[in-house]
Formats: sequence, structure tokens, C-alpha cells
Amino acid sequence: MKTTLTLLLASMSLSVLGQTQLYVLNEGRFDWNNGVIDEAPSLGVIDLATSSYAQIASFDSIAFATDLEVQGGHGYICLENTVMKVNLITGEVLHEVMLEGAQELALLDGMLYVTRGGVDPATWGPLDLESHLAWLNSDDLSFEGELTLTSGPQYACQAICVHNGQVVVGVNNGWVWGGEVGLVGTYDPASGLYTEVDLGEAGKNPVALHEVDGAVLSVNNGDWSSTSVSRVVAGETLDVSTEVLADVAAGCNASAVVSANRLALQIDQEAGLRLVDGATGLGTGETLNPSASSAYSLAVHPSSDMTFSGVTDFVSEGHVEMHDDLGNLVGSVQVGIAPGTLVWGETATDNLNDIMRANVAWPAGTYDLQGRAMAPHQASPGQVLLHVDSRGTVTKEVVVRMD
Repeated sequence: MKTTLTLLLASMSLSVLGQTQLYVLNEGRFDWNNGVIDEAPSLGVIDLATSSYAQIASFDSIAFATDLEVQGGHGYICLENTVMKVNLITGEVLHEVMLEGAQELALLDGMLYVTRGGVDPATWGPLDLESHLAWLNSDDLSFEGELTLTSGPQYACQAICVHNGQVVVGVNNGWVWGGEVGLVGTYDPASGLYTEVDLGEAGKNPVALHEVDGAVLSVNNGDWSSTSVSRVVAGETLDVSTEVLADVAAGCNASAVVSANRLALQIDQEAGLRLVDGATGLGTGETLNPSASSAYSLAVHPSSDMTFSGVTDFVSEGHVEMHDDLGNLVGSVQVGIAPGTLVWGETATDNLNDIMRANVAWPAGTYDLQGRAMAPHQASPGQVLLHVDSRGTVTKEVVVRMD
């Protein structure tokens, strides 16, 4: 087995980023053809004060993980047909319930809402479910209610968010190849009413929902060969507009709300993130972090413009890259395979950029000998990297391989 060792020719320390904690849900690696778990899903945390990562829990008998919510020192995790509540300090599983097809989670008023859909591993067809939206008590995960096919979404759901005290779901039928639909459903817990709006032909297959600037933005993958963004405004009537990003696909990649009420969107095989105006749903023509690796997951610091992106090859490694408000790569932390969800803890500092700027020096970028920006993990054995800090000091690094 070959491992790669990074040999530093001059010392360099990562800047202290404050006491913020970023929780990482690693999806792991599952061999669908042979039914073998190569690496189990896991939950970990990055301490930005030390740029270190620690695993909290590993879910050894489970094939995959899909979502994470954090509240009150607890992690709520969606895994293969399972929902768990985990102590974020000890990793102890406090409660666990079976829920076939559990996909994504949202917390609201003591309830944990769960979208449902998926593939039947025996037939490789879509799961035959009687409900695509259920909710559990967030205290002990006891079952509280659901919308049936007659009272709620008739098709499988995936994305979910909370908007104006209501639960919003993306209805996509995404596990039926060629049968995708494009609906956004809204459930009002106060009245018990469920309504839907059709996103139109260009808005099929919603895979991510974000609350931004008084509306909900839906990222839609269509037939997986194109991408669109729909803006849905809820009122006495539902107002919908859809912007098509021609000839590109977002795939399973990341999206998140960033500063100035914009949506950052990762397009498959593109460097950097495209930006969408939250007020109009239209592309701005700008790129955020233009030299960054393709992001599989994305989190934006709650009170600064720093972005944190999960990057993976889906086979052997995963890491989280940190970019400052100027788009510079300022750190990279190894985590598990396929870091699919990044969630901030509840003690996030409100002056992350100030803390970084106050340090004597902090990393400002990494480059190869031709001056091209790159992530350290992309280096090949024998390659020379140049690390530049905020004072202009250059540190040389050579990557060697040990057999």
C-alpha cells in the first residue's frame, strides 16, 4: 500500500480561526455492485482554532448517509432507512428509529421533518412508499405524523427547508429515470394544509432548497444534463420564475446562500462557484472562489464571507477547503470520504475574519512553480509547492512518496 507524505522544508502554521466548530457528515463509500461497505459513513468535527479534525462517531453497519442537522448539542442524522440523534460530544447514539427512504431533515418547533424517497435495493426500482413527508419528535424521535399520498406529495421528495414557519419540500420523483417532476410543496403545521406549485418543464428535479431574500430558491437538475434555478414566493398566490443555466449540470454538487443574498452554485466539472441573485433568481455572471476545487458540499460562515467546501474523489479521500473573503485558499483539512454535509455548531464566532487578520501571518495561497493556484492535496509526488502568507513570505514544500 502506498501512502503520500508531505515534507515541509520550512515550517508554516495555519492561522487561528476562532472557536468555531464545523460538523462534517461523511457519506463514506459503498460498493453498490457487491453490496460491500468499503468505508462506513461517519460524523466528525473541525475545530477551526487548530485546523484539526476529530471523528465523533462511525456508523459501521450502514451503507450511506444523506443529511445532518445540529441543535442543542445534538446531531440529527439521516442514514440508510434510519434517523439517529447523536450526542455531539461523546458520539453516543441517544435515539434511533427506522424510517424507510429517509432523505433529508429540517427542524421546526420541536419537530424533525423528514423527506422520503429512494431506491429499492432488491429491484433497483423506486421505493413504494405511502408517505413522502413525515415528522418525528425532536426529543426522542417518536413518530408524530405524516402526509399520505392523498394529503401530501404523491412523488418522492428530497430537498427540504423551513420558510416563514412552514416546511418546504422539493418533490422530484428523482429515483425514476426519465420520470422526474418539478414541484415545490409547502406544509403549514399550524393549519395542516399542504399546497404545491409546479416549476414547469424547465424546473424538473429540484434537488436543493434555500431560503433567501423573502423567497425560496430551488436548484433543479432536470434530466441531469441541465440545471435551472427557480424562485418561489409564497403569498395569497404562488409566484414562480425559473432561470435556465444552459448546457451545464449541477449534478449532486453543492449550493449555499452567501453574502448579499446570493446563491452560490457548484456546476459539475467547473472550478469556482456560480452566483445567483436571490432577489431575482438570475445569474450574476460572477464566480466565487474561481480557483477552488469542485465542491461536493458547502458551508458559509454565519457572520463572515469565508466559505468551507467539502471536496472528494468518492473513492479514497475527502477534505474540507477554507477560502477567505478574497477567494484565497487558507487551509485544507482531511476528513472522511465524501463529506456531503457541512453544518455549523451553535457557538460560531462573529469575528472570524478579524481573528484571521489579527494573526502575525496567515496563509494567503498555495501555488505551483508556474504560479498556478492549487490545493495542497492535489500535489503529485516530487512536485514543489509554494505557500504564500499574508506578509508575503514564501515557504517551499516538496511532496515525496513512501512505498
